[in-house]
Order: sequence, then structure tokens, then C-alpha cells
Amino acid sequence: MNLFYLFKDFFFQKKISYVQNQQDFEESLEKLKSTNVLAVDTEFIWRNTYFPKLSLIQISTENIIYIFDCMLLDVSKLRCIFENKNIKKIFHSVRGDASVIYNCLGSKIVNVHDTQIAEDLLNNNSDKQISYKNLVRRYFLKDLPKSETNSNWEKRPLKIAQLNYAAEDVRFLHSITKIQIKNLLKSKKFELFQSCCEKEKNFGQEDFSESRLRRLKKKNKKISDIEIKIFNWREQEAQNLNVPPSHIFEDRDLKKLKKILEKENYNECRWIIKKETSRKSFINYF
Repeated sequence: MNLFYLFKDFFFQKKISYVQNQQDFEESLEKLKSTNVLAVDTEFIWRNTYFPKLSLIQISTENIIYIFDCMLLDVSKLRCIFENKNIKKIFHSVRGDASVIYNCLGSKIVNVHDTQIAEDLLNNNSDKQISYKNLVRRYFLKDLPKSETNSNWEKRPLKIAQLNYAAEDVRFLHSITKIQIKNLLKSKKFELFQSCCEKEKNFGQEDFSESRLRRLKKKNKKISDIEIKIFNWREQEAQNLNVPPSHIFEDRDLKKLKKILEKENYNECRWIIKKETSRKSFINYF
């Protein structure tokens, strides 16, 4: 716990600016461009689609928390922030946010500080990754409300409780980062930390098909070339329809489809690939 930052964040609360129109967004963006360190988080919907749908992007300076409503704004110009190597971006668990930002905005983030990775290294690579809620409790003895964790981020208007929840996710990141950097330098782990951040961020900025195939290969060491080809077809079909790959067929059906192709028994596809247009696409492809 650090008493200076505890009192600072308690007595000097950051202002929250909920940005809903384009002119306010443009003005806010100009202020962010001149800031050296920003804390970032996202809220998104990812239930029945291939690509996530951005709801909010929260960006905090030392004094103000901007909540950009991505369902009401064109936030594509935020790429100039994410891709600016002179602006440090603080995240807690960067992989997920980097993935959403890359796939929704086409932006590859540079210069990141991941508070989860830093804490992991400072505690000698413990197996259990610390949550943001527990990190704030560890540093500031404060319990963050989590009542909106499973909130409906697609419904408008947003509730005050949702906006406050979103703001809390970036409120303490600046203070935590300052303490972590000091401790990382003291323990001579800062270079290792930067390398780990870069690696984790790059994982987040893979195409979904690449990351899913990598996980599949890790689980199934003996996967065949034809199964990989079937897997890649499913990814492309899911992208085209913007549905989760499991809506085309489940991973466990890869071997069944391989046997169907080997025996040319295409009628059996109907039990695995339920959607007729996808089934025809599969047969025509192979």
C-alpha cells in the first residue's frame, strides 16, 4: 500500500467525461494527443458474433477519465493514440483489449505497460494472475464494486452505475504503474517486463483464426493437414457470416468431417454442418 497515492486518489477524484457526440470526441482527442501516459480499458459485446462489438473505450489521463461511446461515435481516429510510440498506454491484462482494438479499429498498439504482468514479475511469476479488483485492493485497500461485470453494454441509454463501473477500471492505473515501475527498476526486472508486455500484446494482435489454430494445435499435437484445412475453411465461413465458429460446427467434429471427405460421404455433413448454405459451401470448397 502507498499512502501518498491512497490519499491522492481518494481526495482528488478524477473527473468523468462521458463523450457521446463527434465534436466533443474530436476536442477530447486533441487533449489526449498531448498527454504522455494514458490508461486504457474497453467494454464490448461478444456473444453471437465472430468479431467483438465495441461499446466503450475508457481513456484516463492524470486528471480526467474519458468514456467514449463507440456505439454513438466514429472512434477510428483513436488509432493515432494507440499507434503513437511516444504515448505510454497502461492496461491491466493487455491481450484482451489489444485484440478488441486491433479487430475493431485495425490498430496495433505500441508502448504498453501491463499492470498484471508487472505484478506477476514483482511476485516472482506466481501462477495465479491477479485481477484488477484484487490489484486495487492490494495497493489501496479499496474494494471496487463489480455489480456491472455482466452488464448489457449494448443497451442504450447506459446506467450511471455502468459508467461509474467503466470509469473505475482505469481510475487507479496511473498510480499503480508509478509504484510498479519503481519496484521493477529496483529489482532489475524492467527490461524483462517490457519484453513480456510486447509478447503479450502481440498475442492479442493476432488474427482470431491464427490464435485459435495455435490453441488447437497445442491441444491436439497430431492434427492432420486436412483437419487444419477444414478448420481454416470454418474460420473464413464464420467471418463471412459474422458468427462464432462453433455456430458452423464444433471443434470435436473436425475428425468426423475428415472421415466424410475421405469417404466422400457428403450426406453425413447435414448432421454436423446444420446451416444449408454453409454445408454447400463446405462441399464445394473440398
